[in-house]
Amino acid sequence: MSGLLSIGRSAISSYGAALETVSQNIANAENGDYVRRDVVLGDATISGSLNPLYSAQSGLSGVRINGVARSGDEFLEASVRLSGAALVRTETQANWLSAIETGLDSGGEHVGKRLAAFYSRGQELAAAPFDSALRVTFINEINATAETFRRTGDNLELSIEQIGLKADAELLGINEALSSLSRVNLDLRRSTPGSQAQAGLLDTRDVALAVITERLDAKIEFGANGVAKVSYNGETIVEIGNSATLSREDKPDGSFNILVNGASGKVPGNGMLAGLSRARTAATTDLTNLNKLAEDFATQLNDWHAGGLTDAGTAGVPLLTTGGGASGLNLQPIGAAQLALASTGGVPNGNLLELDGLRSSGNIERDWNQIISVHANLILATKNEQASASALDRNARSNRDSLSRVDLDRETADLIRLQQSYEAAGRVIQMARETTQTILGLF
Repeated sequence: MSGLLSIGRSAISSYGAALETVSQNIANAENGDYVRRDVVLGDATISGSLNPLYSAQSGLSGVRINGVARSGDEFLEASVRLSGAALVRTETQANWLSAIETGLDSGGEHVGKRLAAFYSRGQELAAAPFDSALRVTFINEINATAETFRRTGDNLELSIEQIGLKADAELLGINEALSSLSRVNLDLRRSTPGSQAQAGLLDTRDVALAVITERLDAKIEFGANGVAKVSYNGETIVEIGNSATLSREDKPDGSFNILVNGASGKVPGNGMLAGLSRARTAATTDLTNLNKLAEDFATQLNDWHAGGLTDAGTAGVPLLTTGGGASGLNLQPIGAAQLALASTGGVPNGNLLELDGLRSSGNIERDWNQIISVHANLILATKNEQASASALDRNARSNRDSLSRVDLDRETADLIRLQQSYEAAGRVIQMARETTQTILGLF
């Protein structure tokens, strides 16, 4: 009877633990960081021999818990980390490129619009070169064009600065995740394989890895007890109890290296930081092209003005400052009478008539449209890549979730099955007790 009681007791204990695990699964059904668990039950049969001259004997001892199994697959998790990094990179890049495009547009008052308005004012003034009001309007249009260049340049510089600040904030998050993962590794090394504690630590480990890999294309290796070793650019950034500090180093093209403990830098190839780096490169390229465009416009306009004569017969003075790019483009102090609108041959609007030729040969508007066109094509390509990455990520997460996420229908069925098993174990104990009482009642 003691064996029967032992069988019943072990069954109640094991099925009770299994029921508790199912309840834990149900409670975490909406927790995206939780991986479903199963209690693995086994036969508690004990085999042995009291005398080597006799064959081994066995005795039934009921049910035992062999461990807690997580319904996770490292291959599927790695696939989700890879697809997630690509999706975050393209989303980040597309969002910032759109913000940069907004800065280029300047609320609809973009450089291209102002250039067209400037040349139109020139044509109006050419029809009445001595009209003082039109002269003032022409000067104001030059000033408005310079102001638009400055505002657009400031918008791009602000985007570059904001992207850098965003990258710094993400690096702080990564460093915190690295530090957390190093402590989890230490606990994992000391954990008991197949225990609830280890399962919880593995969940925490995977959350930290997701934070890291969604931001940086780090390499992951797993060791005993699920300990994770993470490296970047060949340098270990996380191991047991130790983690590195990551920082940023800007490059001339606007991208940035990620440094490990202040050295060994490399431009990120995937994840959010890669998207930020690429968007910052695009903004820097746009700013470089805009600065060149501003300098070209100022030089061409100054040369045009120097080729004409004022009402007093003097050569035209520079209209715009040069050497400071778009942000340094300013109208020089000038009055209406100082405009050199006449040609050297004495035609009152002769120099103004040359402005149309300057417009067609100077290619300022064409170069501006080129900046906009290249940026628009980059946004389109990034959004197409984002759509592809989104589809791949959905598929990877669906495959992973079908295995590791909690299915309430399945948990309900397991709950009913385990409750019945628990009740059956109780009946075994009850029968053992009744049988014992019957036997004792015979004496």
